Amino acid sequence: MTFSERLRQLRQEKKMTQSHLGQAVDISPRMISFYESGNHFPRDEVILKRLADLFEVSLDYLLGHSDLREEASLKKLCTTYRALPATDRRTVMEFMEFLAKKADKPRRS
Repeated sequence: MTFSERLRQLRQEKKMTQSHLGQAVDISPRMISFYESGNHFPRDEVILKRLADLFEVSLDYLLGHSDLREEASLKKLCTTYRALPATDRRTVMEFMEFLAKKADKPRRS
């Protein structure tokens, strides 16, 4: 599925008009129409991020590089986690906390 097809599908799932979507991501409804028809592609990554955030999907999903929505990934993660023994669950949680702390630290250039 292409970006234009995926964008239209996501918009329709949320029962949004092109006008409402344009307002939500701060672009014109006409540009949304261009995106959905495949005549244009967002040149600004900020617009892509706004769209992905609004629809709660990954950029890979939005761009058609993956068929896994974020929700599907979380369900898979939860299913796998539940199947682990208690000691392994603790290890997973400790590792996730480590990664979260690492991501919060300021990066040096």
